[in-house]
Amino acid sequence: MVSRRQFLCKGWPLVAASRVLVPLSRLPLILPASAAAAREETELELFNGRNLDGWLESELPGAFRAEAGELRAALPGPVPSLLRTAAEYENFVLTLDYLTPGWCEAGIVLFAPPAGGVGAAGTTLHLRHNNEPEGTRSLGALYDVNPPLRPAGRPAGEWNQLEVVSDWPHLRVRLNGQTIQDINRELRADLQWRLRRGHIGLLFLGSEIRFRRLRIRELPGCEPPWIRLDREPDLSNWTVVGEAPWRYEQGLIIAESGDGYLVTRDSYSGFIFEVMVRTSVRANGGVFFRWEGRPQRGYEVQIYNLQGATNPTGSIYGIVPARRLNCRDGEWFYLQLVSDGATALVSVNGERIAESHELTLPDRGHIALQMHSAGRIEFLRPRVRLLSSGACGGRGESGQVTHQNR
Repeated sequence: MVSRRQFLCKGWPLVAASRVLVPLSRLPLILPASAAAAREETELELFNGRNLDGWLESELPGAFRAEAGELRAALPGPVPSLLRTAAEYENFVLTLDYLTPGWCEAGIVLFAPPAGGVGAAGTTLHLRHNNEPEGTRSLGALYDVNPPLRPAGRPAGEWNQLEVVSDWPHLRVRLNGQTIQDINRELRADLQWRLRRGHIGLLFLGSEIRFRRLRIRELPGCEPPWIRLDREPDLSNWTVVGEAPWRYEQGLIIAESGDGYLVTRDSYSGFIFEVMVRTSVRANGGVFFRWEGRPQRGYEVQIYNLQGATNPTGSIYGIVPARRLNCRDGEWFYLQLVSDGATALVSVNGERIAESHELTLPDRGHIALQMHSAGRIEFLRPRVRLLSSGACGGRGESGQVTHQNR
């Protein structure tokens, strides 16, 4: 019998037919030798024990090294620093061992974006040297989101065994054989719109930590397709409006100086829009949605990293100001917009910054990137996912966006 999840995913080019992966929970307790061997073949080593092949260092490299079959992070090295897998993952079983020689704070970043910071747009599993109760910053917490179910860490100087199972919408974590996280991300407003596919990262916060035996086994994915808006090697998906010059260079959409817009040729209704952004000092721009052309430019999500501004980055301009400024000039940040009927939700680096449930313009229109200053703004991997593209796409059980506050 075909399960509901299998039906939803049927027909998607998820993996090659010879590499179909099966979740552990669906395997029989006793496997014939051939099946057991097949399962072992699908488990991949993320770390070869010798070097950093298969990993990408953050913008400030040097914190991590391969030594004695282990991945080690220690000073001197840039803080904070993230070492992430070259590949991206959605559903998987991740296993690893870690050891804290002494006092330590570190993390495992799940679903990290391709650029920027320490992966706040994904989900960070917090690591510490002890089991002191620190709430959502305890050992085993989903950082600033969910505390662990129970203390399960071993004393500093001993190896800990960690298992993370991502099978959307469920996220389960076991530490030393004990379940410390068991959560349905789709039912949590503080998790349901975060990235659900991305890199796996090791987070260094300035204290020594060691990792070994990093392995991953992919499970079938069910994320609806994204529509990429950056088509190499040009801007053929867009129309230039105004005087600001735009160009495509090494995977980036770049605007420098001037006042103008880059408008999608297609229009969209009921969607999630995501993009990575990096600005120069005092750069001013935005992302417009429900755009139908001048003078009906729709609504603007502001890009303006100035502390104390009336409408800093993430504000729905003139409607709802951002709760706080959560990004800085010169550093990549992750911007997400959900547009659905009367509702708009804006997140910056995974944090809900602004929202409105009283929009009056029709929920359809183009998306436009704006340049509005003498500075420079870079956009990386702009993409759209339609909310109507499947039950795995992140809507609530009613089929509508859920609006619980964080």
